[in-house]
Amino acid sequence: MKISYFRASCRPLLLLALLLAGPAGWAQPALPTPPAPTRDLNFYLTQASQNSPLSHDVRNQGQAAQLETERLRAFYTKATGTLVANYTAVPVLTRDNGQTRLSYSADNSTNYVGYDVALSNGALYQGYAQLTQPLFNQQRFAAYAQQAQGLALSQQNLARLSLHDLEKLVGDQYILCRQDLDQLSYVRELLGILDRQRLLVRKLVEASLLKQSDYALLSIEVETQQLFLNTYRTAYHRDLLDLNVLCGLGDTTEVQLAPPNLPLRAGSPAPGLSGFTERYRLDSLTLAANQRVFELRYRPVVNAFANGGLNAVTLADLPQRFGVSAGLNFSLYLFDGHQRQLSRDRTSVLLETTRAYRQNFATVNPVRQQRLLYELRQLDERQRLARQQIASYRQVLDSYKREVIAGQLSVVSYVQVLKNYAVATRDLVLLENNRLLLINAYNYWTW
Repeated sequence: MKISYFRASCRPLLLLALLLAGPAGWAQPALPTPPAPTRDLNFYLTQASQNSPLSHDVRNQGQAAQLETERLRAFYTKATGTLVANYTAVPVLTRDNGQTRLSYSADNSTNYVGYDVALSNGALYQGYAQLTQPLFNQQRFAAYAQQAQGLALSQQNLARLSLHDLEKLVGDQYILCRQDLDQLSYVRELLGILDRQRLLVRKLVEASLLKQSDYALLSIEVETQQLFLNTYRTAYHRDLLDLNVLCGLGDTTEVQLAPPNLPLRAGSPAPGLSGFTERYRLDSLTLAANQRVFELRYRPVVNAFANGGLNAVTLADLPQRFGVSAGLNFSLYLFDGHQRQLSRDRTSVLLETTRAYRQNFATVNPVRQQRLLYELRQLDERQRLARQQIASYRQVLDSYKREVIAGQLSVVSYVQVLKNYAVATRDLVLLENNRLLLINAYNYWTW
């Protein structure tokens, strides 16, 4: 009776001493992560923009358009010089004087087999330089230059859209990496709690105040959380490497990521000013420019030319056949099967399709934005409730701590409450990560 009374009376004192010594604290992780370089979201967004070929595409398209404009100016408004050389031999079989022989040309023969000398001139010797100057081509040059610039602007806009997509992908991947880190933190915190609680239980088992099975259950739980720790560590390493790939980084060092600062983008641009609808405006301009270029084929084409050199049909006359010439070339379409009207109708159909796309985006995008804002409001409410739940858990933990000290509650039950508290904390972290993903999506569509 004296021994049993001594154990019963010493149990609260022993538990109190162990708890005050710090083995069962629930807010201090036992496995701190080693110091590592810290990077934030802006670092990765900057690296993704700088390292992506899309950024070079945006810059180079503008330079390429300027160079193409200068080329078109030279082609349609500047003179061109060419060298022309032709040599044609027309051998025939002559039958003069009863003899058949191969002759270089028919010359003065009247009885021969071969091309008619009146058509072939017997031979051709040409070698001259020619200068050609397009006339009245300013409108033609302007139309082609506008077409080239419109195409370049469309390519630049597509590259910007792809960069905007990349920005969202980097943001989502960064948030996923932060979620892995938060899950690691949660598991480390729980492992620290379980390790300290296991030490407490072991001392109580040695004092014959708890059963050996209590210690075994805690050891199994520690092993389970170790598996989770390895799983989340692997996931973080994998997701971090994927983030580096998205940003064009060749770094494989494991770094720490700062919590992302993602403010909600205020306001929404007018439908005509959105980066998404800009592509439809540029498509319309390109279609109109293409139609203007097609219409140019029905305008007169006038070229002035001048040449000088050799032009002869007889080898013996070569020294006397050097000269010069000049003139004008004129061409004009008269009829081509109503292609002009067909092209106009086609352009009108394509412009109507572009307007339909633009109108559809202007209609559905505000609805999409409002849906994301509604989800954000609902998520804020869930976070508020989760914080209340965590506060309630803290009160229960304080109460359970006193009951454990008084011997009114088993240590395993206390650990279970601690695990529930840690899970609630993890769920709050997941809610915060989901909120960041919604903000990232809203900012993506508000552009």
